[in-house]
Amino acid sequence: MLNKLRLQLQALFFKSRLEEELDEEVRFHLERDIEENIARGMSPEEARLAALRSFGGVDRVKEESRDVRGIRLLEELWQDLRYGARMLRKNPGFTLIAVLTLALGIGANSAIFSLVNTILLRPLPVREPQRLVSVFPTILRTGEARALSYPNYVDVRDRNDVFSDLAAFHIAGMSLSRNGNNEIIYGYLASGNYFEMLGIKAVMGRTFTPEDDRTPGAHPVAVLSYASWQKRFGADRNIVGQTVLLNNQSYTIIGVAPPRFNGTEVIYAPELWAPMMMLGQIEPGSKQLEQRNVASSYCVGRLKPGVSAAQAESALTNLMAQLGREYPDSNEGKGMMLTPPGLISPTVRTPFIGFAGVLMLTVALVLLIACTNLAGLLMARAAGRCKEIAIRLSLGASRAQLVRQLLTESVLLALAGGGVGVLLAVWLIDMVMAFKPPISIPLLLDLQLDWRVLSFTVVLSLLTGTLFGLLPALQATKPELTPALKDESSLGGYRRSRLRNTLVVAQVALSLVLLVAAGLVVRSLQHAQVMSPGFNPDHVVTLTMSLSSQGYDETKGKQFQQQVIDRVSHLPGVKSAATTDILPLSLGSLDSYVFIEGAPPTRGAQTPYALNSRVSPGYFQTMEIPLIAGRVFTERDREDAPRIVVINEAFAGRFWPGQSALGKRFRYRSADGPLVEVAGVVKDGKYFSLGEDPKSFFYLSTLQNHDETQTGLTTVVVRTTNNPIAALATIRDEVLKLDPTMPFVEVKTLTEHMSLSLFPLRIGATVVGGFGLLALLLAAIGIYGVMAFAVSQRTREIGIRMALGAQGADVLLLILKQGLTLMVIGLGLGLAGALLLTRLMSSVLYGVSATDVVTFVSVTALLGLVVLLACYLPAHRATKVDPLVALRNE
Repeated sequence: MLNKLRLQLQALFFKSRLEEELDEEVRFHLERDIEENIARGMSPEEARLAALRSFGGVDRVKEESRDVRGIRLLEELWQDLRYGARMLRKNPGFTLIAVLTLALGIGANSAIFSLVNTILLRPLPVREPQRLVSVFPTILRTGEARALSYPNYVDVRDRNDVFSDLAAFHIAGMSLSRNGNNEIIYGYLASGNYFEMLGIKAVMGRTFTPEDDRTPGAHPVAVLSYASWQKRFGADRNIVGQTVLLNNQSYTIIGVAPPRFNGTEVIYAPELWAPMMMLGQIEPGSKQLEQRNVASSYCVGRLKPGVSAAQAESALTNLMAQLGREYPDSNEGKGMMLTPPGLISPTVRTPFIGFAGVLMLTVALVLLIACTNLAGLLMARAAGRCKEIAIRLSLGASRAQLVRQLLTESVLLALAGGGVGVLLAVWLIDMVMAFKPPISIPLLLDLQLDWRVLSFTVVLSLLTGTLFGLLPALQATKPELTPALKDESSLGGYRRSRLRNTLVVAQVALSLVLLVAAGLVVRSLQHAQVMSPGFNPDHVVTLTMSLSSQGYDETKGKQFQQQVIDRVSHLPGVKSAATTDILPLSLGSLDSYVFIEGAPPTRGAQTPYALNSRVSPGYFQTMEIPLIAGRVFTERDREDAPRIVVINEAFAGRFWPGQSALGKRFRYRSADGPLVEVAGVVKDGKYFSLGEDPKSFFYLSTLQNHDETQTGLTTVVVRTTNNPIAALATIRDEVLKLDPTMPFVEVKTLTEHMSLSLFPLRIGATVVGGFGLLALLLAAIGIYGVMAFAVSQRTREIGIRMALGAQGADVLLLILKQGLTLMVIGLGLGLAGALLLTRLMSSVLYGVSATDVVTFVSVTALLGLVVLLACYLPAHRATKVDPLVALRNE
């Protein structure tokens, strides 16, 4: 077998030498037969003729010998490739247009696939990533998934029988002090088994172990990420053993993580890891390690060998049912959900998959339009080679050989388009990477053209070249031989015309579907930009600080907040100022159970909850949130005054429908908490996203609830009468006069803050809109090309008509009628397809229906105008045909 393989390789790569050996062998056998014949008494000439008759045809024998080598197909394929390359090189214009057309479609698909690959397909750089799962408790009644509380994590870790190990981590912001500078950075507080479970070894020093995570506050150690070590510490080789100040406490750096390791979440890049038991020091005053009803720990587990994710999910749901019976107030009615790690939460994963699906569908439509262009180009090119194909068929070439030859050329075009498409994909990836969400948390989106993306590109190129080159190849190899050899026919017959018309209809339909999708996304963005968020973001600046990380206790924190408000309020150009613990339309919001006074008792998952935040007096005036009834907080609402709240309309309508909510009372967080009385009702707002349905929300006064601030952050909101950007520096300096070491988490205008909610939609509008315009351009070029080719095929007909008295307007109408008929059919099919496919986009649209009439009508009119123009230009040129020249050429 090895000897045969060796001979085949020699035959493939050393063909000329083997041919010489074959010639010598044939000559040897002939000469031997001639000598034997002469020995029998024949003359030399008779001996030679007899030897040739006995030997058979020399060429036939050579072909049989070549067949024995077993590489005839490879040799023919190599010949086809060389011939195809020569033919493409002889037609550089056609080749360039075809390659660029395919590059646009293939490159767009490769770029978007790299996003899908990064988020969903690329394995994490950890040990046995296929056995890792993220663990989320769910509310069985609603299916909503959340993080685990730390006490629940400990119970699940110790009592499950489906994981070989289970680790937890908590995302935390902290103040890093070095060389007199304070900065807010973000990292993980992780359980002691975190690195061991993932199989991660430090490149310098060590990682922390379970021994470092047994006693709260006992081991202030940290592991740096590789990027943080390089960026913040200058790649100091002696970093291990050095100390840094985190929240004004000394931490020892014990190691540096590997370069590619950024945890288990592919969209987040922590700067360091510290033991979970340091939570009370990183977030001073936090009791989350003891609170079962505070869900802030994300968990990743390693499945035992032989245990599937479905089996583990079922077993963990039963375990949660046990915890629900043991701790009904916090765990009753909860189940468990397992997902692949990488996107922090199912609330992020599900929208991303939907968004990625829309993008993949978009670029698939772009590729289909590009492929219909390719098919049209190949049809036109085949028409010019009709006589060549007829001659080759007449000389004995089989149809299969010609189809293979034409397919080889189309595959070469597709591979060349794929190669250029890779370069285009690199550019598109760089462009996408330039879009950064306006947040301080270090998000990570490491798009790469790895082997998966390159394999996808190669396979896509081969499929494109084969599938969309096959039909033109089959049509091209069925000419009518006699007319074709006489140069009296081409591929302009009825069947070919029908195929070209089908391509035009397909281009129009596909373009309309894609343009409608792009139009809906753009309209959604326009609607979201003018949508009322329940407050007025104009002329408002925000400064977010972490008081707890600077060691501020309750008394000092209250004093600092009041001093900031007093000083900033008296600055020139400032209308009002206030503080809050969380801005609306942030990445998250606090929620608490609600226990209405006089309502039947509830517990566990049956207990209703509402979002909430803590605000200072003046907040509603600063944010310009309209008051519907009652009053808002004042300076009199302090700790010694009755505890009051302000609720929104959705809260009032949910718990006291048809009644006045003023004076009503409820408890929050726990059934034995203090009663609070509703003092006012304000307009509903947007709290998570602009597209959300109205949510129940209540506001607490920071003067009465400072110790309950759970975010650890304080945001100062300031309404100015002049340019807010110009006022930012002045306000920031005023805060630093109170505490020169205060690190700011974020400093921005409220309009900039709102852009975070619009960021996904803006990205979608940019990408889908850009691809929509690309599709429009490709469709216009393709339709123009097909119509121009159709006109060229009818040159003789047009010449005869004009010779018989037809006017230019008659010819123009004749050509336009053909194009408009195809356009109407394509628009009709496109509208039907768009009505079906755009329903899949409902979840990513804000305030716009998936069947928005304005979008459908305007996009249809735009595409119709472009198609009309693409048809008009060839038709207008047809009116300039000289009848004598046309008839003479024929």
